[in-house]
Amino acid sequence: MRFLPLHSIVLGLLILPLSACTHTVVPTPQDPGRMESSLEGDTFSSASSWQKTWRQLSVKLQKDGLDKNFTRDVFARLDMPPSPVPMGIKVKELYTNAFIPRPKARPPKSFETKLGIPGPWFKGVVTTKNAKLCREFMNKHAVAFARAELNYGVPSEVAAALLFVETRLGGYLGKHNAFYMLASMAVTRSPEAIPEYTAKLAGADQHLPWIRGKMELKADWAYKELKALLAYCHANRIDPLKVKGSVYGAIGLCQFMPSNISRYGVDGNGDGIIDLFQVDDAVSSLSNYLRRNGWKSGLSVQRQTRVLRTYNAMDIYAHTILALAKTIRQLP
Repeated sequence: MRFLPLHSIVLGLLILPLSACTHTVVPTPQDPGRMESSLEGDTFSSASSWQKTWRQLSVKLQKDGLDKNFTRDVFARLDMPPSPVPMGIKVKELYTNAFIPRPKARPPKSFETKLGIPGPWFKGVVTTKNAKLCREFMNKHAVAFARAELNYGVPSEVAAALLFVETRLGGYLGKHNAFYMLASMAVTRSPEAIPEYTAKLAGADQHLPWIRGKMELKADWAYKELKALLAYCHANRIDPLKVKGSVYGAIGLCQFMPSNISRYGVDGNGDGIIDLFQVDDAVSSLSNYLRRNGWKSGLSVQRQTRVLRTYNAMDIYAHTILALAKTIRQLP
């Protein structure tokens, strides 16, 4: 499960507007193998090319069990070509880690704290000011936090601190459309589709088979997340074209990847809808996730860190949440 706080992964990325267009006719379903083959070499250089790509993706999703009318309608309103941004960023990250030498790391600076939580922490997060914002948020949504803590045993301070790190308590939910990002990534399968990114990677022409292989793996991953997102939106009467998220499709105050909603999402306020953009549902869902991944009362800081790392696999992430939670708890 991959969760990244938006402030640490969405930097300087552009969001393209989505607008309505006339409905297009979905062609007769074709063989999935032939469809994937045609998507693989598509560089989306003309309107007819990317429109065909969206139709093929829509058909594939319908064949995989998604509601036909719902799926057709969503793709009929998608009137722009696939974005190279999500796959381009991912390829740059993977390629840099694999082939670009890194400067020798400096020894970590000593970290002193009176909170008993290891460091370092995310810069500027663990402050009295931010702790007060979390306390005010908890008071405003006291019923939601009390219910979640009673049902799942996760302290309200930890839940609030996690929401602060992920989305600044819902103040920053991402500037991308999650559906568009995942759909774009799902159909971007070859280096030819992201020339503006591969051109900036030193020696990329010597590693094109490697890049292609990674792109195909990530495209398949994005397809599964896209399918989960559309299934979630259909079940909960949500318009996918209005769902904001990260560049990789994480959504809601708690930044769940779509495939985790069916496993951990909770209807916290009992209205029959799991809406991760509502505080009740987001707090209950993240608390359910932490409990099912090992959170319980009496855990040491080391064990709490281990549980929080299942949400985001970085020590600095877990330690920042624990330190902010303790700062909240120590407020007058």
